[in-house]
Amino acid sequence: MKNIVVALGSTNPVKVKATEEAFNKVFGIVKVVSVNVDSKVSPHPIGLEETYRGALNRAKEAYKIIKCDYSVGIEAGMIKVEDHYLDVHIAVVYDGSKETVGLSQGFEYPKYVVKEILKGKEGKEIAEEISGIKDIGKTVGFIGYLTDNNILRKDLCRESVIMALIPRLKKNERLYNENR
Repeated sequence: MKNIVVALGSTNPVKVKATEEAFNKVFGIVKVVSVNVDSKVSPHPIGLEETYRGALNRAKEAYKIIKCDYSVGIEAGMIKVEDHYLDVHIAVVYDGSKETVGLSQGFEYPKYVVKEILKGKEGKEIAEEISGIKDIGKTVGFIGYLTDNNILRKDLCRESVIMALIPRLKKNERLYNENR
């Protein structure tokens, strides 16, 4: 079996580790090569569509730069559910012709954080101010701070990548590729 090479559209160490863990869990040992690309969306995407576009853009840009079997884009964004705003991570796995998509579990943002994001402030800046943790998005994430490290940003990223890999599992390929 040949080694699988995965291009990741981010150099964030949390996303790198999460992608390695997800692919290793699903396919066995893989090589993840990270590359810095532009998501081409706002610094803190709002809504599923913008968050998805950011992840897709990251995956497609990484695929263009790195010779790989798959590329991955992971984007965190804020979605509205009635009067609540949730943070979610969307992952896109791309193979040069089709993309598959996965979503992490979501957590509710405090009202203050929502107000600041809606004013245009980036979520990571607010999370750093509240937590006192510099570069929080590259370590435990705001979810880590809020849950006393019971759930980390890496967990959300890994989960979204695994969800995006479901259609690529051998046993599921026919199910996802056939038109019923």
